[in-house]
Amino acid sequence: MAKVIIYLREHGFTALNDQAQRGYRAPKLQAALMIRKELQKLGMIPCEQLTHARRPQFLVKGSRRGGCGGLTCLLEFLPA
Repeated sequence: MAKVIIYLREHGFTALNDQAQRGYRAPKLQAALMIRKELQKLGMIPCEQLTHARRPQFLVKGSRRGGCGGLTCLLEFLPA
């Protein structure tokens, strides 16, 4: 299981949230999708079509933090 913590300023989170809404996804799942697509584009991971049965599962945790106006996201990639 891999964990990734992403710190975003408010405007970055707003943009991520807007993109997620266009795809009917949670913002954290949108972030995971964007990261995976970029890694595929760079040739760092293979491109593969995921069937519904093989789609990775995510446990997503997030919290707004005061002070810096940002958001902390924790994505946990669960084994299939």
